[in-house]
Amino acid sequence: MVIDLLKILYINPIGTSAFDEHMLDTINEVKRTDVKPKVVSLRKGPVHLEYHYYEHLNLGETLGWVKWAQKEGYDAVVIGCFYDPGVREARELVSIPVIVPAEATMHVAATLGHKFSVIVGRRKWIPRMESNVYVYGLERKLASFRTVEFTVPRMGSEPEKLKKAILTEAKKAVEEDGAEVIVLGCTMESGFMKELTKKLKVPVLDAVVTSWKYAEMMADLYRKVGLAHSKLYGYEPPPDV
Repeated sequence: MVIDLLKILYINPIGTSAFDEHMLDTINEVKRTDVKPKVVSLRKGPVHLEYHYYEHLNLGETLGWVKWAQKEGYDAVVIGCFYDPGVREARELVSIPVIVPAEATMHVAATLGHKFSVIVGRRKWIPRMESNVYVYGLERKLASFRTVEFTVPRMGSEPEKLKKAILTEAKKAVEEDGAEVIVLGCTMESGFMKELTKKLKVPVLDAVVTSWKYAEMMADLYRKVGLAHSKLYGYEPPPDV
């Protein structure tokens, strides 16, 4: 029997392929057998998106990959950064579901406990991420942001120190802020979910894992019943695409 595989594209919206293998390994650990993943990154551009300007520089090629995914018959696409870059633009351009880590992970977190806390790299990140919490209507579910004061490059080079710092701040979020769920607020914090969940005894959500499984659900709904983002108002496509 031939299995009709769902195809999902995961975009690392940064100008390096250094993290592609890690992301693909993470996805392969949790993906369904009837799903075919593809992980891509950008040919050029900044290697992280800690700054709004860097996001601007990388947006064009990111949206190019989104359009490519629809043209090539993919059932969903994930833009893999917790800033959720380009999500509104992407949803205007294509009909397939476009998934972003913060939106997907925080919505799942809201179903798993009364309030969640987000563990982020630096204080610099909080204004953008807090704005997204309000845009997604989840401000009443947010217990706190906690920072580990790691840049993205340092996260990649010092994973054990990063894990220890996350554990420290997550404990504070649970004990001091009333969080019942912990969200790892960067795709570079991926890989620690099981260990941290066991140690903290609360759900800990890996943004790569959660956004991928969310994408599988949306790909199913798109393939089987045609369900995707509304095109009526907010995601109405430009007339020239």
